[in-house]
Amino acid sequence: MKIKNRLTLHRLVGKIDNDFNISESDWIPRVAAWVTDALSQMKVLPMERKRRKLEVSERIAQFPCEINGKELKVFDKQGREIPAYDENVGCCNSGSRSKSSGSEIGVFDSTNKTGINTVEIATIGGCSGNRNFVLDCNNIELNFDTDEIEVESYEVATYHDDYYDCECPYIYDNGLLLEALAWYCLFKYLSRGSMHPVYSLKSNSPLTNPLAQWNYYRPKAAASVKAEINSSNDGWNNFFYNSTFRPRD
Repeated sequence: MKIKNRLTLHRLVGKIDNDFNISESDWIPRVAAWVTDALSQMKVLPMERKRRKLEVSERIAQFPCEINGKELKVFDKQGREIPAYDENVGCCNSGSRSKSSGSEIGVFDSTNKTGINTVEIATIGGCSGNRNFVLDCNNIELNFDTDEIEVESYEVATYHDDYYDCECPYIYDNGLLLEALAWYCLFKYLSRGSMHPVYSLKSNSPLTNPLAQWNYYRPKAAASVKAEINSSNDGWNNFFYNSTFRPRD
């Protein structure tokens, strides 16, 4: 399903420039990081499952960004999942998987000398304890030799922006959200010591204090976005999956 109602940072930058008429432009390259922080605080940071290949050196693969360990899956070059080591059971564990996750089959014991056929239970594809991984910060440490693994995790849903020359987060097309993000960016801009002829973090009036405006719009924007996503069928319900924001809860 094609995801609708997505905005790039250019829409927000244009709004900030038009609303606040900031005289300098050095704030523009910082908008991507500011927006990521703001969306995360409102728990409306869009997430999606991504899969990538990682090189392994001396049994360690380094993940390029922060990992959601609860949702991390690791695969070998043949596509077989590598479970995480679980010290509590002395074997492996991969989230919702049980300790013995393989298929069980009956095996007749033809060596039994009693003359009675007996059946033993063998596990195929289960946890053998031979191969697993340990997550240490952004390092994935393996207990076997390989030169490459594939990992699957939930990460920030992004697009490549040529102006910033980096991955930038998508923004849900919502008026209250844009208003909140604009105030947050102005707040961060003034927090760096910059000055504005109208707005100030020391202002006693909430109308000219960006921090007060951000605190006012933040809960309203978050509630509005979640309500729209709950009632829509444009793909954002799955697009927003993460551990802190499940729209249908």
